[in-house]
Amino acid sequence: MTDRTSGDTQAKLAYLHGMSPVSASFKQHPEHFEVTELLTPQAGEAGEHQWLWVEKRGANTPYVAGQLAKFAGVNERHVSYAGMKDRHAVTRQWFSVQLPGQPLLIWQDLKHDEFSVLQALLQPRKLKTGTHQGNAFVLRLQAVSDLAELERRWQLICEKGAPNYFGAQRFGHNGQNIAKAKLWFRGQLRQRLSRTQQGLLLSAARALLFNEVASARISAGRLMPEPGDAMILTGSQSYFIAEADDPSLLARHAEGDIQLSAPLPGSGSGISSHAIAEFEADVLGNHTELVTGLQKHRVDAARRPLLVRPQQPEFRPLDETTAELRFELPKGSFATSILRELITTQFEEQLLR
Repeated sequence: MTDRTSGDTQAKLAYLHGMSPVSASFKQHPEHFEVTELLTPQAGEAGEHQWLWVEKRGANTPYVAGQLAKFAGVNERHVSYAGMKDRHAVTRQWFSVQLPGQPLLIWQDLKHDEFSVLQALLQPRKLKTGTHQGNAFVLRLQAVSDLAELERRWQLICEKGAPNYFGAQRFGHNGQNIAKAKLWFRGQLRQRLSRTQQGLLLSAARALLFNEVASARISAGRLMPEPGDAMILTGSQSYFIAEADDPSLLARHAEGDIQLSAPLPGSGSGISSHAIAEFEADVLGNHTELVTGLQKHRVDAARRPLLVRPQQPEFRPLDETTAELRFELPKGSFATSILRELITTQFEEQLLR
């Protein structure tokens, strides 16, 4: 197995349901890709953190955070958010700005072509990464070659799931995040990295390794629980190691109570055991530079569900060649990974324009 990055990597990842015969165009306009963060502020509690419900289009999340800091007259470290949202989309998410002892600023006075503050309120705590439950998506597909087949595949994905791959946007344009991570791990990167930049590169390295192991397992058809599997409890980050003599394992997996997982490599034990641990180690052995770099920087090893299923799914034909999809995904999952199983298009490249 060669060390692959960016679009080439995404193209060669295994499909769960085979490559789709349906072609369609996607994301011709930002309004064709809407993302709304699922996060509810605490009711009736005030504090020193000003939470802002922001709608943006054509801007990435860190850029908006910088503009909010500038308006408030504070350093960017005082602005936080639960997760980054797509740039080429219409997205809505919460930001928090720490301003001790100050009343709500008149955020409506902040005018910008790429975002607007829709709501502001006081909260007792700052937003932390991963605080949100997930994201709700509204996607519009145009020039669909076969609407009936599109709906059939949609139902299949809703029932069986799709690979929970990290999307191409995690790796940067032309895989630059992976290339930079390797230079950094070798001590050959000339630029000095901020903590945010370091986190981005570490995240990209783990994402590529997860995708490789997940793809290899799907290719091998090992989609049922095995002894030694790290089984994730659905809706949580908790897991347990599957035992060979557990009679409830297959039933719980079929009911969706537990999920197969693949590794997010780092320091510490490999978590899984038995034959499946050897399988994962064999795949990761082709990427020792990235694995060693993550261990050197003391990134904790973790697990991530192998598959993801759309929640609250809706399929709406708008005309003979246009469809609208509505669904929710847990935090950290990518709508593009659902689309990859659903249609054939160049949406990964479109996301990185």
